[in-house]
Amino acid sequence: MTRHETARALGATVLTSAGAVTAFHHLWWETGVFWALALVLVPGAIRERRARHGRERRARIEAERAELATRGPAPLPGPCCRIWKSSEGAAHGADCTRPPAARTILRDAEQRVLDQLDDDTRDTA
Repeated sequence: MTRHETARALGATVLTSAGAVTAFHHLWWETGVFWALALVLVPGAIRERRARHGRERRARIEAERAELATRGPAPLPGPCCRIWKSSEGAAHGADCTRPPAARTILRDAEQRVLDQLDDDTRDTA
């Protein structure tokens, strides 16, 4: 917490405590004043905290972007199976190491053709 956040939170706590003490002694006008002042300080503390978190988040994102910019472009992925080049990344064979979520779902006819091609390449290998 920054000094402003701490000061506002501490002030709200003290004013709330003072309001509780005055309520105990049946001093209702003072109770209302203390609690109203505490309620004025609380949103300010919340605003300060949100602003600080926003500044920290923006600085962290800028640092990550700068780091990514210095790395350069990502390397191209290597072949994941035998039919990688001919499929242009859309449909792969049974020996594919590409994650299932990245694969394209084929229709039944396309899958039969792909299986036949895969069987033919295994027979010639």
